[in-house]
Amino acid sequence: MNTDIYGNLMTAMLILLASGMVVPLFADRRKFAGWLNFVAVSVAGIILIGTSYQVIFREVPQGTTLINFGFFNIYFLMDSFSAFFVAIIAFMGIMSALYSIEYMEHYPDYGLRGYYFHFPVFLIGMVGLVTVDDLSIGFSISWQLMTIASYFLVKFEYRKKENVRGANKYLALMELAWLFILGAIFLVDGVAPGDPLHRIAEMVSKSGTGTIFAIYALILLGFGFKAGIFPLGQLWLPDAHSIAPSPISALLSGVMLKTGIYGLLRTFFWMVPYETGIKSFGTLWGTIIAAFGVATLFIGTVQSMKQSDAKRLLAYSSIGQIGYIVLAAGAALVMMNNDSSFINMLGLIAIVGALYHVLNHAIFKGLLFLTSGSILYATGTKDLNKLGGLLKIMPVSGVIAGIASLSISGMPPFSGFASKWTIISSSLLAGNDVLFLVVFGIIALFTSAITLSCYVKFFGMSFTASGTEWNGEKEVKEVPGLMLLPKLVLTGLCILQGLIPFFYFNMIIGIFQKSKESIMYHAFNTFDFSAYLSTSMMGVGLKGMNGAALTMAVPVVVLLIFAAAFIVARTLRNSGGSEERVQPTWLCGYQDLNNINRYRDSSMFTALKDLLWWTGGNPRK
Repeated sequence: MNTDIYGNLMTAMLILLASGMVVPLFADRRKFAGWLNFVAVSVAGIILIGTSYQVIFREVPQGTTLINFGFFNIYFLMDSFSAFFVAIIAFMGIMSALYSIEYMEHYPDYGLRGYYFHFPVFLIGMVGLVTVDDLSIGFSISWQLMTIASYFLVKFEYRKKENVRGANKYLALMELAWLFILGAIFLVDGVAPGDPLHRIAEMVSKSGTGTIFAIYALILLGFGFKAGIFPLGQLWLPDAHSIAPSPISALLSGVMLKTGIYGLLRTFFWMVPYETGIKSFGTLWGTIIAAFGVATLFIGTVQSMKQSDAKRLLAYSSIGQIGYIVLAAGAALVMMNNDSSFINMLGLIAIVGALYHVLNHAIFKGLLFLTSGSILYATGTKDLNKLGGLLKIMPVSGVIAGIASLSISGMPPFSGFASKWTIISSSLLAGNDVLFLVVFGIIALFTSAITLSCYVKFFGMSFTASGTEWNGEKEVKEVPGLMLLPKLVLTGLCILQGLIPFFYFNMIIGIFQKSKESIMYHAFNTFDFSAYLSTSMMGVGLKGMNGAALTMAVPVVVLLIFAAAFIVARTLRNSGGSEERVQPTWLCGYQDLNNINRYRDSSMFTALKDLLWWTGGNPRK
């Protein structure tokens, strides 16, 4: 099939641009404008997803193309790697647009003209950022479209001074990040504005050692700011993600952060100074990136556990989950430059896990932010101490929140398990040759338990504890079907991605096998993956040098064990003919349960929070 990749890309962007021009004209008819926006985003999204499918799964030429825009020319590169990110952006854009139709009724005092102008422009900027093949002209245009549009979306509730302050801080720091990346390119002698990445890599190779270090340090700072790595993410991410409308929070966390990850991977794995020694480059920067990753995942997750605001909890958790991806990227750089072929293979497995977690995090974190939006829509509050008991009132949203919470916690058989298992196990197995990766892997494993505690708190305080009956600002009921539908789709993906990880592993391996001019291209096309990696309906496994299984991720087996255990427990329970009796809860001497004596979030995991007070993120009292 002959696919016009760049023609489709431009067509989709033009549709989104047209939507931004036309839909605001109908903003007074709020739901009609929402439907128009959804239709336009869906048409553009389907074009982008279809094109991405052709690039990833079919033999489509994946070279750089120069496109003329009148006053300037911009290089575009939509290879299988960028197509992967384009598909995620398009899909989550569709889900958020559908959710927005009903959800934006939550803001009757705010007009929607700006919202429906900036929504498609935000998507254009993100798609552009992962498809332009430079770090100057096309990159700057895409970055500014993404940043300025998202600034106005974050500042949607502009009558709240704290929202304006948070949005202004977000804008200032994102522009600083942009300047860091531009500054890096200005340090490269002989590079002209608009030069593609392979040209930049050639010129970087001719620079001195100190200059090369400065170039990549600035790139790490710039894209690290966007990705939200520690300590840069703490400066802007919790405020921006918690104050934006929930469909935008889903895009910020589930999608926009990944543009920073894309930039880090594209530069440190594609824009490599070949003539200066790849091994020393990979070992140095892999160690630095992995160290930032493990600090990010641990501190971000601990800070999440301390939050009382549901959306701030999810925002800090986003920092933690990004840390897993950054850790995997850094570990992969280190391991791929080791002398052992087995460690090299573990490095390839780690980068596969990183890309798999990019996908998983986009789905379950987008779902969690939509869930928090449903809670706010139904109850009027995000305060966990004013929530509780929603499982009986909002049963569908409750089940969805439970699955999303298990997914992000890495519990089998849901999606987060396979990608986290890959990242952690590859680090642990590299321990004989790279000792510090074992330490990082252990910290990541421990942090997964802290993640579970965060979502025990989020789910428990929102859906199972009592409280809403005393604190609800309005009658609480299940959210409308148009808000449930995108959440149900994302929930299905959380289950599917957990049950068939072999499909995604094979897809991601294929992505790297087609992505030329990267330091991974040769390795992915020369290693015999069957010697070290087994993928089947039973799950995914890593094997040692002698072919013996070292670790296995078998979510289907885990699901069958859970089902069998449930059946046995149910049979034993019913075999004695026991009957249930309902009795009032013993309240330790209190006559009535109310806000004065209910369990508050500050009492949860108190000893652990006191032990880890030094990590910061402590709510103001």
